This record gives sequence, C-alpha cells and structure tokens, in this order.
Amino acid sequence: MSGMWPTVPVVAEDLLSHVLPHKIAGLDVGGLAITNQMLMSFLAAILVVGVFGYVAIRVRTHGSGVDAYVTRGRFAQLFEVIIIYLRRNVAQPSLQHLTDKYIYYVWSVFFFILFINLLGILPIGPLLVWITGNEHLAHMGGNANTNLSMTAAMATLSFLMIVGVGIKEQGMKSFAHFAPIPIWPIMNGASIAMLPLALFLVVLEAAGLIIKCVVLAMRLFGTMLAGHLVIAALIGMILASGSWLVGGAVMVGGLLISLLELFIIFLQAFIFTFLTVLFISAGAVHEHEEHEKDHASVPDGLVPEG
Repeated sequence: MSGMWPTVPVVAEDLLSHVLPHKIAGLDVGGLAITNQMLMSFLAAILVVGVFGYVAIRVRTHGSGVDAYVTRGRFAQLFEVIIIYLRRNVAQPSLQHLTDKYIYYVWSVFFFILFINLLGILPIGPLLVWITGNEHLAHMGGNANTNLSMTAAMATLSFLMIVGVGIKEQGMKSFAHFAPIPIWPIMNGASIAMLPLALFLVVLEAAGLIIKCVVLAMRLFGTMLAGHLVIAALIGMILASGSWLVGGAVMVGGLLISLLELFIIFLQAFIFTFLTVLFISAGAVHEHEEHEKDHASVPDGLVPEG
C-alpha cells in the first residue's frame, strides 16, 4: 500500500498548500504576479456587480398598477429579501436616519465577503484538471479570505469608513468619544491632576478602535482558514490510511463539515457587516439622538425625571 498512497509528510505539505496563494502562470500585470486568491476576489467583485445589475433590472418598475412594483423572478426575490433584511435589521437600528446614506457600503461589504466565501468552497481547480488534464490548474480557485492581506484590506476600508463617516457627520466632535474625561476643562485648571488619566484614556480609546478593526480581519481570516484546513486534514486521513472504511467515514464527516462551513460562510459575512455598522454608528450618530430614541421607546408617564 505504501507505493499506492502518499506518505504522511506529503499529505501535510498538501494540507498547507491548499490554503496558500499560488501564482498563475502567464498572468502578470506590470510585473505583479497574479495569484489564484487575487483572481477569486476579482471574480467575486465581478459577480457582485453582475448579479445586482440583473436584480436591479428585475426589481425596476415596469408598466402601471400594483404588478409593476412586484419583483420578477425567484432569484431576484431572494436577493431582495436579503438586502431588505440587512437594511431593516442590521443597519437601521444603529445608523438610524443615516441608514440610506451609507447602506450601499453595508450591502457591498456583505455580498463581497459572501461571494468570496461561496467561490472558496467550489472545487474549481480539480474540475479544471479533470476537464483539461492540465495539472498546473490544480490550484485555481480557493478562498481569498484565507489570506490575511485580503481580510486586512477589508478591515482597513471599514476603518476608513468609521473615521470618515464620523468626521463627515459630526466634524471634529466625532473624536470626542476618544476622551471619556474631557481634556479641555482639565487643562483650564479644573483638575490638573486628572490630566495624565485623561490622556491615557484617549490613547486607550484610539488603540481600541484600531484593535477592533484588527479583530475584524483576524476573525474572518482565522475562521475561513480553519474550515479549509479541517476538510483538507480529513482528505489527508484517507490518503494516509489507504483504507476504504476510513475513506467512507471521512467522506460522511467531510460532507457534514462542508454543510457546517456553508452556514459559517453566511455567518462570517453577517458578523463582519454587523460589527462594521456598529463601529460606524458609534462615531456618526449623535448621543442626544440616541437619548431621544431611548425616551421615545418608553410609554408616556414612564420616562424618569431628569
């Protein structure tokens, strides 16, 4: 059996190779090597534009009467349900009156991450090898979110949105939440002894925002990487054991884990989007508006005095 099945070290090497970026021969742009993960992220972006271009056509009103406002086709209706859910249940509770102003970024983040993850579970490379017989195509496909550079780029965009939207909506006042203890009254002589603590809290709050965005990148990267490694490890068990019994058990286990990974694909896109919305709203929504919202939700006569 040793001559028929690869050894364990080879399996371990393939396990790592499964999630690493691989240069695509013949695809160099200005001296920049194009990898399979870069290609998949580009393909995901094209799919987002193409799919929603089609959905927009199916949603757009035609004719007159009630039927003119009915979305045509189950495919378009499915995406319409998702985007309405994201607007009403994810963005609107936090962004409030700013929802429609920034909902396009929220939708773009969710569906871009989702499409990358969905492309990542498709066996594009093996199918191309099976169709063409070219072994060099074995590493085509893959999940771009298993590359920390990709998730870090997404988190950086979210960081720029958090800071940029805050400045646009509140001006320099958006940085006030970085100072839980107001610094200007202290410097004017109110209590100079509190200045070191106030400055320390400013540094702590600023570092907290950066850490939040780093965690966004690390969570998405680590979760998607772990799912692919688990499946690759199960396949490696088949190759290492050479047993049909082990192979059958691993196939069933791999199918169940693949279904779990499909759920995690949607979950991670949702978590990244949800946290991004929360972080943006923290610097963009005025505190007095939050206070008014809380009071509006309390029946008359039950609002505490003061």
